[in-house]
Amino acid sequence: MKLNEVSKVRTGLFPTPLYKLENLSSQLKSNIFIKRDDLSGLGFGGNKLRKLDYLVKEAKDNGYTALMTFGGVQTNHGRQTAACACKYGMKSIIIANMKTEAPPEMLSGNLLLDKILDCDVIFMDMSSIDQNSAGKPPHVIKQETAALRKAVAKKVIEMYEAKGEKVYEMPAGGSTPLGVMGYFTAVKEIMGQLKELDQKIDYVICASGSNGTFSGLWLGSRYYNAPWEVIGATVSPYSKQNNVTMAALINSASEKFELGITAEPDELRILGDYWGAGYDIPDEKTYQTIYRLARTEGLFVDPTYTGKGFTALLDLVESEKIPAGSNVLFIHTGGLPALWSEQHAAQFTKELWTGKEHTVISMDVRDCL
Repeated sequence: MKLNEVSKVRTGLFPTPLYKLENLSSQLKSNIFIKRDDLSGLGFGGNKLRKLDYLVKEAKDNGYTALMTFGGVQTNHGRQTAACACKYGMKSIIIANMKTEAPPEMLSGNLLLDKILDCDVIFMDMSSIDQNSAGKPPHVIKQETAALRKAVAKKVIEMYEAKGEKVYEMPAGGSTPLGVMGYFTAVKEIMGQLKELDQKIDYVICASGSNGTFSGLWLGSRYYNAPWEVIGATVSPYSKQNNVTMAALINSASEKFELGITAEPDELRILGDYWGAGYDIPDEKTYQTIYRLARTEGLFVDPTYTGKGFTALLDLVESEKIPAGSNVLFIHTGGLPALWSEQHAAQFTKELWTGKEHTVISMDVRDCL
């Protein structure tokens, strides 16, 4: 398939804003810009809508009636998939990794939004993997998880097909060769905005989870000869297999759409130093980044993805691993409902409220007249 033959629906509000973070830049030796894909609109916005533009189009064109995807209990892709399903008159299904002994009793963050959107959330029991994960490298655990997902997905699809649904299956994050086109085309959008601003960018940084955003940015940057380096910061345990997997996804997309570009794993700059204690596990560095950006720019990042990605940016700039005087663009991929997920809300409450002295002023309203 040639690039000009690829079609999509319009799930979000594009182009999203791109601007300089003036206050933060004044504190640093480089200039920091941000691309606000958290403001992409539908279902609280986020980066997955760019992928879903293409995936929903394929599903609708082929007569599917239900969208099914995978992720953690607080999956952002799942929430955006559910919103798209509502917009386009489809059913939505999320198969969520269950990390606790039982599903959460309280709906919070994305899980609350999923249920408001009438999404069916099916919990996948991960205990057999978690109990035997000690000493295993991350890529082996990912392989075991993928095998379990495949078996569960087969069973779930059979359940819904028995009800008359035709289920369109998407991997976590919508990271397929077709999904990659979301951020491939975003590169052209970014280049157009920078031209209007008369700005040049040296580095583009994003958080990297399911690989689709980085892969699209890297592939699009090569194809359109963008003058910057793309850097990804992983949000879960890193190994060199991340680069291998990413290169394979890039190459599959390039081959599918006849782009003539090949990626080697060693060409990809993927940083594995900022994921903290694990995927979606609270860590102090990420919280400090959240506070700093909020108190400097009035801008929120989340504790699972963008907070870790922006921690990487700050470290690279402040340590001058990115040379002083550079122009650095951060892709804000959304994920803000995680701020209200149960574990993170509890941690914020502990850090910012519990045990603090609070001022209460009581007055008689008659004294104010």
